[in-house]
Amino acid sequence: MTMNTINNVFAKRACVAIAMILALLSTNVRAQNTKRVLAPGVLTTVAPAIEEGETYSAPADLIEISKARAHLKWRPNFTASTRTLFERSLQVPLRRNVWGLEFTFKPFRMIEVDIPQASGKMQRKIIWYMVYRVRYLGQEVHFEAQQDNIGQADPRYTRFNNIRKDAQFRYLIPYFTLRSHLQDKEYLDRLIPSARDEIAGVEKVPGRLLNSVEMASTKIPREDAESGKGVWGVVTWEDIDPRTNFFSLYVQGLTNAYRYKDTAENPQVGDEIAAGRVIELKTLQLNFYRPGDTIELTKDNIFYGLPNAVPRPEIVYTTEPGDNLKSLAKRFLSDESRALEIYQLNRDVLSTPNKLPVGTLIRFPRNNHERYNDLEPVRLHTAKAGETLASISQAYDIQVRDIQRVNTDYLTNGEEPTVGALVMIPVNLNRLNRPENAQKDIYKIYTLRQVAIMRLYGMNKFSKNQWIYTGMNSPVFRTAEKPETTEVQPINK
Repeated sequence: MTMNTINNVFAKRACVAIAMILALLSTNVRAQNTKRVLAPGVLTTVAPAIEEGETYSAPADLIEISKARAHLKWRPNFTASTRTLFERSLQVPLRRNVWGLEFTFKPFRMIEVDIPQASGKMQRKIIWYMVYRVRYLGQEVHFEAQQDNIGQADPRYTRFNNIRKDAQFRYLIPYFTLRSHLQDKEYLDRLIPSARDEIAGVEKVPGRLLNSVEMASTKIPREDAESGKGVWGVVTWEDIDPRTNFFSLYVQGLTNAYRYKDTAENPQVGDEIAAGRVIELKTLQLNFYRPGDTIELTKDNIFYGLPNAVPRPEIVYTTEPGDNLKSLAKRFLSDESRALEIYQLNRDVLSTPNKLPVGTLIRFPRNNHERYNDLEPVRLHTAKAGETLASISQAYDIQVRDIQRVNTDYLTNGEEPTVGALVMIPVNLNRLNRPENAQKDIYKIYTLRQVAIMRLYGMNKFSKNQWIYTGMNSPVFRTAEKPETTEVQPINK
């Protein structure tokens, strides 16, 4: 083989190698530029619930003037008294424009991440997180004054129409609060930079993941419902109680809708504006449950919605001198061989099954042989002001004792339902005469089990989510009693 032949062979091989490299690079570029399409059912979307009634508050006095500055009341000589500042502060209807954002989220999950500590060392922790997307689709509800001369521009007498408008963009200032219902604990989200990259690698969403601070400073542009990409974010928590099985996520900031009521009885001059006013923000409640234990949290599946079984109460016991797992298993479970079950359930507080520190709070497995009469069909009645069990029983043509029987866990003997309470009304499905509109909530049939779950989650119907109004001080940064934790005060619904 001549030298020229050898050179020709090497040249051809080099060309082939270069071509292969270029092909691979081209494939990678195309893959990077290709939009990742998530499988059906991966994303759950909650549409913005914009109601026209939220643009209007019933006429009320501006107490900062009508009460705190009552000395401004006077009678002018040459004009009507209704033109004075004092009179204009009486029975004023407050109006505002209302907007909302679409909220889409992926399944709730956990991941183990190394978290830097104040000591400079790393600690392996379990992080709870949820990846979400927000889109602004427009269709805001605005109020517009009618063009007439009624009332001479006095807002109390001007007529308004509601119209649909769009803005160029909106901001989301998110407040995420996770509430563990059985443990009665709440947690604010935490900024965990070291966790975001690992979460992004797992989730692979078509967009950069923003934390809550970055999300608050990002414009969410007006987009089309069919092609809009939205803005992606991630919310994270740490140090969540591993026993958390039944929990809800409360999201504030998806809409500017609110409502208020004045509570100050005697406001004074010098009081802060709105000092006696309770403002509640419209909040999205998402419900979840986790049928798992405290051992391998990251392997547990977290499901969206309400569970099908009633979370039965656990037995708890504070250990005393002389206690061991076998004696406790025989005492509470009637079986010494179940001592290992007690240890597995309490691995978060017990380092070994052979050592039982005095004063430790021990939980016991639920008895699988417990039977509950929780399948009886019931109808829900929302108690109104002045209603009693006697009046409710007359309205439904049943005996008071029947209502007391199914509500025994919520109404003691002689106790009457409070306004807004859900009272269960037993029904006989064989004799039930359904009305024409059987879809009304009042006619929906539940079971005692379902109502127990609804009460646990604070729901007024058996659904995966609901829009509620919560106080502005519900998500607070931290409680004064426990500044070292992320637990917050209970949400006021």
